Amino acid sequence: MEALLMLLHLVAAATLEIKTSPSPVFCLVDKRIELPCNFTIWKSVKLEDVAVKWTINNEFGERTVYQFDGKHTLYHRNGALVNPELLTQGSASLNLHNVTLDDEGIYTCTVLITPQYGSGTIQLQVRAQPTVLLSPQNPEITAGGEKTFSCDVHQFYPQEIDISWLVRKYGSKHERPLTQDICTGVPLAHDKKGTFTMLSRVTREVSEEDDGSLYICEVRHESLEKPLRGNTTIFVTTPKQYHRDIGFIVGVAAACIVITGACSIFLTIFYREQLMKVPPQVSLINKPDVIPINEKLKLMCNISGFRPKAISVTWYRRTPQMASSEAPGEASFLLGPRDDITDKARQPLETNGKFFSVPSCLTYTPTIRDDGAVFECSVEHSALKSAIWMSTTLSVTARPTSLYITSWPQAPTVGEKLILSCVVEKFYPKDITLTWFRNGQLVSDVTQFGPFPCEIDYFSVWSQTEFILTSEEEGAVYICQIKHSSFGNIEELFYEVNLQGTPPEVLWITTDPSVPVVGEELRLNCRINNFSPNVITVNWFRDGQLLQAGVCHSVSIMGANGLHSIWSVLRVTPGREEEGAVFTCRVTHAALRDSVERSYTLQLPD
Repeated sequence: MEALLMLLHLVAAATLEIKTSPSPVFCLVDKRIELPCNFTIWKSVKLEDVAVKWTINNEFGERTVYQFDGKHTLYHRNGALVNPELLTQGSASLNLHNVTLDDEGIYTCTVLITPQYGSGTIQLQVRAQPTVLLSPQNPEITAGGEKTFSCDVHQFYPQEIDISWLVRKYGSKHERPLTQDICTGVPLAHDKKGTFTMLSRVTREVSEEDDGSLYICEVRHESLEKPLRGNTTIFVTTPKQYHRDIGFIVGVAAACIVITGACSIFLTIFYREQLMKVPPQVSLINKPDVIPINEKLKLMCNISGFRPKAISVTWYRRTPQMASSEAPGEASFLLGPRDDITDKARQPLETNGKFFSVPSCLTYTPTIRDDGAVFECSVEHSALKSAIWMSTTLSVTARPTSLYITSWPQAPTVGEKLILSCVVEKFYPKDITLTWFRNGQLVSDVTQFGPFPCEIDYFSVWSQTEFILTSEEEGAVYICQIKHSSFGNIEELFYEVNLQGTPPEVLWITTDPSVPVVGEELRLNCRINNFSPNVITVNWFRDGQLLQAGVCHSVSIMGANGLHSIWSVLRVTPGREEEGAVFTCRVTHAALRDSVERSYTLQLPD
């Protein structure tokens, strides 16, 4: 109860107005940005009377970025800087160099000028601009042939992006959008930095009129001020013809032979070229290597080289269903009936010379129930005696919702047992491998629990290693390596053994009331945060003399991060003769090289 009252007194203290920019602010990867934090100073202050702390809250949790206590500066992120010369002028703006995606989040600027205290927030959103690679570049294509162009878009963030295709004829200023025979994938994780990659393809049949045409891949993304383009020019060639006298003579002779036999073969040629039915060629169904649940999936089946053009292409889905089993405790699965999902497919009819083709592209969003489902493409044509069936089986994945390492006890001590647990929650499928390493060497003494079911369709697992702490373990790095089909790469979690403890964060002294009054009780509050181990010494002094009376300490409170915090309060009743007295809160802890002090000078109103 007393700790709660002290917290209320702190909140009631004078508030310092903090001004930041309207959120969000934006920054590109590898660039520099300044996050403004300004405050009003009503009287001149010394640099040692100002304390500043910047923190960030994002998907990795809340952590400190920069800290200044009036004398010492702690940098918790490389390239984070607050100009100390501007603090006494009312600016605690944070400069971040070489911004990464991990810097995205909500930043809090906290400023303390005893007895005033205030904070403000600003949201930083980081963007990564895509790069475009269009291939092949400037190809030579024979008239009547086909060519597929690929547009690789790399290293963009966030994943929302739009890719479109255009063509501009030689000598024309008009760009015509392409809408047929385009297959565009979904954004995939590019690397551990968090950026994405995406691939789009278009296939075109070219004629002599396309010579010199410019094919354009246009990318629109929120990190770009204007669309980004990649382009390539095609050059169409025709077979060379040679005209010589001997050729003319041979041609005339050949023409006589052709005329002689024309009547006998005319009907045969006409039938083969115009009337004879040609069965279609059906490709295998193309699908991605990794199929995440709840993300759009594209299945492609190419049907080409057939005549006449009348054709039927139908897509089916067959989901696995549990069947009864005679053996107790065993379950078997059978494929269910075919569900017609052709309405989800885009399959335009295209003409390729004397033949026809259909690039059939099925767009579908799988769920965890689609694991093991069979997708079938059925092709029926008058030149076929029976339908052609192509099928593929889906193996869907779900990336873990969270993965982390816990330790017990949270504050390790030499001679005691330390238990490290690597926890992976809510993933699919069940198969997963967790491996421990210590300073790069395999750890064999490991106990694994699970995988076990959670939330009906998902699984969780944790792997545990334990050992007695010795002084040699100081600084040892333990790595939990996780292999799962939903990862593009192996994921690793790190834990570093810290036997020296965590030094406390000693905030500046606040007062209640904010303006002291002669003859009335004044509370001086000193907050000490985030230290380990729990043993700490706090003493109060007046003009260098140790004080015993009026000193009160709260109980230590351990936070979710395993670190401790306490309050220390000094109650005094100032008299006029104590004007200018200096009160000091001195903190001593095992993780500190020297004691940390915070001072308050008593200034009584006239």
